[in-house]
Amino acid sequence: MVPMSRDLPDLVDVDVELTRFIRRVRVTSLRRLETIHPQLDYGTFLFLVGVVNAPDGIRGSELAESLGVHKSTASRAIASLERMGLVRRVADPDDGRAQLLMPEPVAVERIGEYRRSASARIAELLADWTPDEVATFARSLARLNDAGETIV
Repeated sequence: MVPMSRDLPDLVDVDVELTRFIRRVRVTSLRRLETIHPQLDYGTFLFLVGVVNAPDGIRGSELAESLGVHKSTASRAIASLERMGLVRRVADPDDGRAQLLMPEPVAVERIGEYRRSASARIAELLADWTPDEVATFARSLARLNDAGETIV
């Protein structure tokens, strides 16, 4: 619940500006997904990032939970990533009945390139900001994300 001392119009402005920024990031991302794979869509891209972020492997159920989606949605996305040659399944060394999802080397390379390009775009956006402004912005975003993770 929002404390009564907060100015509601300012909070609405924060929401509007975050929405504008998220929309712009998503549109830019959608345009660049074909550099990873020509058939990659944004939803499946999020699964690929989750797999790449787990270089020791991740179970499909864990990936679904981390993304807040149903296991069937994860299963379809994972199958699509396998068909694209971006992800493979390997036996879980801790549980022979289970499988882990592993990124293919090409996926790791292309996601790395994608991230370097995204970082360059952010650097360009913040080029006229002082180092203190950038540091304050980074801390504020981290604080916002941390608070968001506590809201269920």
